[in-house]
Amino acid sequence: MNRQSPKQIFRHFYIFKPLLLGLLIAQVLSTMSVYRSNAELVQMVDAVTRAGYLSVPNQNIAQELGTFSAAFFGGLFFTLTIGACLSLSAFAIAWIWDRLLKRRDILLLPVLAIWVGCIGSVNSEGLCRIATAYFLLIPIVVFATTLYWLPEQRDEKMGLKIVVHLIILIILAAVASSQLNSNFFVRIRDNLLLSNPVGRKISNLYYDYTLHAARVFKSQDQRLIRTCSLAFTDDATLQQQLETALLDNDYLVLDRGEPTDLDIIRVGDQLDFKIRIWTIIQTTPKEFLEYPREILRGFSEQSDKYVFFRWFTFLSLFMVSGIVLYLSVYAVFRIICGFFMDSTPASVAAGMLCLVAGLALLVPLYFGSEKYADAGTLAQGLSSENWRERVIALRYVAERRTDISSLPGHTRMLESPHIPERYWLAKALRFSRSREAYRELLMLMHDPSFNVAYSAIQALGQRGDRRAVAEILPLLEVSDNWYVQWYAYRAIRKLGWCQGK
Repeated sequence: MNRQSPKQIFRHFYIFKPLLLGLLIAQVLSTMSVYRSNAELVQMVDAVTRAGYLSVPNQNIAQELGTFSAAFFGGLFFTLTIGACLSLSAFAIAWIWDRLLKRRDILLLPVLAIWVGCIGSVNSEGLCRIATAYFLLIPIVVFATTLYWLPEQRDEKMGLKIVVHLIILIILAAVASSQLNSNFFVRIRDNLLLSNPVGRKISNLYYDYTLHAARVFKSQDQRLIRTCSLAFTDDATLQQQLETALLDNDYLVLDRGEPTDLDIIRVGDQLDFKIRIWTIIQTTPKEFLEYPREILRGFSEQSDKYVFFRWFTFLSLFMVSGIVLYLSVYAVFRIICGFFMDSTPASVAAGMLCLVAGLALLVPLYFGSEKYADAGTLAQGLSSENWRERVIALRYVAERRTDISSLPGHTRMLESPHIPERYWLAKALRFSRSREAYRELLMLMHDPSFNVAYSAIQALGQRGDRRAVAEILPLLEVSDNWYVQWYAYRAIRKLGWCQGK
């Protein structure tokens, strides 16, 4: 076979120039939006703390949220999801229009209609400037620069390359999708991330910066705590009744002038639920006091401007992550193969190597579907010398709500050096009727891995033992991990604790 020169090899990588430009635009927009959201969150934390409530996140987290690095790394979530999706889509459309459709203008009309429809959907519930900028700027810039940087048409077997890549992507997508109903992402975390130091750093980076970034497009109902004002409700008795109902639904009442998510104003016999100057819904005091949860849920739904943007982002998370990973691995293999083969064989070989690498990553995710015929075989799995087999058995116990106290050997897992093993032990202890299970969960609640800690906290909340409230509450004030605080707050609320000044 003929070898290619470095110039011939790298001419194929013009694809990365328009894509990187699209990602750069997305990163600028996402950093701006996350920075603004973080600033609002810091103001909320300060106001809630001044009012005497328990704030989640606490001041330890709030101190970091105001930094540029928090906004930048939080913005990567949007850059690598919706930014990557829009960039890849614009590049693909430009390439197909140029290479396959010979730049016939009439054939762009359906694409333009879909694009305009997306922009309209983004703003269907109200003007969203940053979200509109994503859908407006990224496709235009990537489409135009792709056409500008496209190399001259070469006489290559382009059809063969496209077919090969499509077949490979379909195979990998089919293998991955077959696991989507079996805790797919949990298995990726357990087998590919938490099992090695590099993976743990990637996992920690994700958990450190996605929770506050996701606040950008969350509805009111999806947030842990919200703030509101009753400053224009002059009836003291009614105000006290409203405050009780609001606190029971995690709306913390602040004084006039503080930043709020909701302002309730009494106008005659009506209550206006407002965001700044806009009235979202109206109801009567009697109706609200009878159905506070339903009315607040309706307020959240009608004030939610990010329904389409949120849906598109999550769709991008599922679809684009695999494509971006494929392209990145393909680029490395394509460069290597190009030094030994001609263009078309090098592209096909690089695609086949991607298939092998993808299957090698996905195969471990199949482990864990074993069935245990009886308690004896399950006990053997729990006492196995292989930690992965013990994790499989623990997951089986947790998913089938089996009492692990009736099975021998689980106590030694408390000191296991493997995070997934301690994580699934905490999940399994939720269903244990042993007196020792409560003490063991308290131990795991202080585990150095926050994945294990929040799993133990969640289990304590689900067990319904109100003694745990006194143990969990101090964590909310001293913890420096937002996920731990998030699960701790939800656990004590599930156990009957309620906010109060």
